[in-house]
Amino acid sequence: MTKKELSDRLKRRFSEFEAKDLDYIIDQFFEILGFALRKGSTIELRDFGVFKVSRARSYFFKNPKTNQKYYLKGKVRAVFQTGKTFKERINQPFLASLDLGTQSFRLLLGKYHQEKVHLLKSFRENVRLGEGMVDSEYISPSAQERAIGVLRGFRNLMERYEVSKYHAVGTAVFRKAKNSEEFVRKIEEETGLKVEVLSPDREAKLTLEGIFFGLKNLGLSIRDFLIVDVGGGSSEFIYIKDGKPYLTESLELGAVVIKDFFKLRYPPTKKMIFSIRDYIRDQLAKLPSEAFDKILITGGSASLIGSLDLKLVKYDREILHGHVVTQERLEKLISKISELTLPRIKKLRGMEEGREDLCLPGLFIHGEILKYFGGKELIISEYGILEASLLSLVKDYNSELIT
Repeated sequence: MTKKELSDRLKRRFSEFEAKDLDYIIDQFFEILGFALRKGSTIELRDFGVFKVSRARSYFFKNPKTNQKYYLKGKVRAVFQTGKTFKERINQPFLASLDLGTQSFRLLLGKYHQEKVHLLKSFRENVRLGEGMVDSEYISPSAQERAIGVLRGFRNLMERYEVSKYHAVGTAVFRKAKNSEEFVRKIEEETGLKVEVLSPDREAKLTLEGIFFGLKNLGLSIRDFLIVDVGGGSSEFIYIKDGKPYLTESLELGAVVIKDFFKLRYPPTKKMIFSIRDYIRDQLAKLPSEAFDKILITGGSASLIGSLDLKLVKYDREILHGHVVTQERLEKLISKISELTLPRIKKLRGMEEGREDLCLPGLFIHGEILKYFGGKELIISEYGILEASLLSLVKDYNSELIT
């Protein structure tokens, strides 16, 4: 890690501080470290390691050609010795979880050490596994090939990091496709990965576990709220009262479903926008209507909404997690993007490559959810099924996020 990378990471983690103040702190830290080492001091950072000065022995050197002798003074250099706790953490085997969705496949790598789970690296690829399924009800050969290619890449990453255990889950697209069982077997044959196809209840349970994991990292304790996970092929709703779930519902309502069902073109006409939003309202009417002040959203569409709202140049879990999008800003995004062509949407700051044609359906769904449940804002959680799937590999855990 370079000094600039350290500075950027601290600025993301401690956004409440002025950037110049964080840069000053970093400069002072390294200045103090260098000054102490020049004096010959030893510096210990608890649970991390020790910086100290190493002095090589001075010696005489004889040039074999001229027989001339030279006295070479031993060099002084700074060395770092890894601390016991840090070394143990490094040597722990990696765990992995895979979330195989209708639109994207995701991979998360982490470690379990001293009863804590450390989330270390994540990868995401847009696969479009559910493309064309609205009409055919089958996962197409081309979609299967894209998926197998991505999973081979994920498998290579897992081998590179010497993953000891993994948990791969498939969501709505695997439940709906008529050739799902055949495809799951093909995945195992060609990549060696076994996939658990989640039932709606199991998917909701994992989503809930991931959300609570994320709330803990935010330091939030919300008692009554609604959890929404809008995927490509379905949306999961979990009603929370006094910190406990009392109702879970699943609707076949997703960004890919809306796009394919309405054959969405860009920019859509006003008549098409009204038609889509009316359809979403009718689907939501199947759910018990309750008022929620806090609505937590998770999943790819949620991340995209946050990235567009913040105009992020690249995905950043720390910045997105806990970000609040008000109803007013959400509707402004909808209004703006509804007037753009796909090439212009693709160039929007915050747009994830491969999601440009799914952006508007996801915005429509979230907009109607806010209205239906009387909410004023959406809180983005970057934790859900993927994180909970990794946590399921260990029975008892606390949580610690390393980014």
